[in-house]
Amino acid sequence: MHKPRIIIVLILIAVMMIFTSCRNNDNDYDLNENNLDLNVSECADKLKENIPFEDTITAIDDKMGIAIYQLNTEDVAEQKVYVSTGATAEQIAVFEATDDNAAKRIETAVLQRITEQIESYQDYLPEEVPKLSDPFLMVTGKYVILCVSDHNEDVEVVLDKYYGF
Repeated sequence: MHKPRIIIVLILIAVMMIFTSCRNNDNDYDLNENNLDLNVSECADKLKENIPFEDTITAIDDKMGIAIYQLNTEDVAEQKVYVSTGATAEQIAVFEATDDNAAKRIETAVLQRITEQIESYQDYLPEEVPKLSDPFLMVTGKYVILCVSDHNEDVEVVLDKYYGF
């Protein structure tokens, strides 16, 4: 009974990795190469203001952000995380890592959280699984940007409009 569920989760992880790697390959803009700094809080706020979410999303404190994404505090220089009420899987998380290697570890932790959410939402709210199966996830230099919504194209537009990538 559990083998089909495990197989589905593994397939979803593989699909997410393919979408994530494709999205990253399309983005040649690296904030660190251009000596630009991303204001993490402002970026998360711009996404919250400009993306149509079904649910109310609320900022959580840094300690809670570290806990829900199961991050190592030494990897995170700055963060801003918004979560939904639980009625949807919608969320925004913008992290500045301490370096590029820490950003890779943060990306891995974010993908693990998404995988765990897919598993829990399959039974709880299966209509949320498509959002989780195709989240917007960008890693550029030491920055990791996650947005779970039905509007990945809008996320790209917002990031291009305000940050040029």
